[in-house]
Amino acid sequence: MYVLKSPCKINIYLDITSKREDGYHLIESLFHTVDLYDIINIEKSDEYSISTSGKFALEDNNEENIVTEIFKYFRNEMNLKNNYNIHIEKNIPTGAGLGGGSSDAASIIKFFLEELNIDINDELIESFSKFGADIPFFIRGGCAWVSGIGEKIKNYSFTLPYNIILIYPNIHISTKLAYSRFKSYDFNQSDIFPIKNMLDNNSINFEKIVLSIYNIFEKNVFDLEKKIENIKTEIENIVNRKVSMSGSGSSLFILYEHNDEKLENDFQKLKSSINMDIYKLSLI
Repeated sequence: MYVLKSPCKINIYLDITSKREDGYHLIESLFHTVDLYDIINIEKSDEYSISTSGKFALEDNNEENIVTEIFKYFRNEMNLKNNYNIHIEKNIPTGAGLGGGSSDAASIIKFFLEELNIDINDELIESFSKFGADIPFFIRGGCAWVSGIGEKIKNYSFTLPYNIILIYPNIHISTKLAYSRFKSYDFNQSDIFPIKNMLDNNSINFEKIVLSIYNIFEKNVFDLEKKIENIKTEIENIVNRKVSMSGSGSSLFILYEHNDEKLENDFQKLKSSINMDIYKLSLI
């Protein structure tokens, strides 16, 4: 049996620059993987099957599952011969803007490529965006600037030395619905250059990173679910720190430097004050 660990991600920065005629939105975003994992068990089998378990297990494990689409692609287009029994322990909250499904898909893609002895390259990575915009990022993970529809990735050779507190408010947000509410005047409302220049020059300043945190989805998602905005305000009042949403929501996060003594104190405060899923994690 093969055991894979699939991390989630946060968007430290996320803006939309435009919308293409085919309906896809073009983004500028700073992605970073985080050490909260789904666990994938894979073993060769006479027939293909997929199942999930855990707190965030999927209700529907039928052929519409993205992993099944990927398996069929490898069988039909890349000459994968074996069948597999795939089981995913879902520890990453779903509908939370954390990319758990995309991360699982990326881990399985990497597994199939290894089974076929196919080397990973940038062109191959980009080709898997047809299964999901975030999948190319998760194939390498780490810290990366992501643009286009998610297929243009600039990987950095470092990871940001930060911890986070992650809060999942037990609200599922439809990414498709969140995107559908954007108007053209919503785009390009932030300045991407200061944070991107810091990363490109490897001159990282924690306070400047925190000041630059931005997520264009917050307004739309807060309009859809006012409760998330109220939770964000409540958390900011408890910890006296900037709180941001990841992706299209609903998860919220707070950044800390590794040596910040407030981390444990804030974590305990939130656990005693808010009845939600709260995690103390690191960027990886």
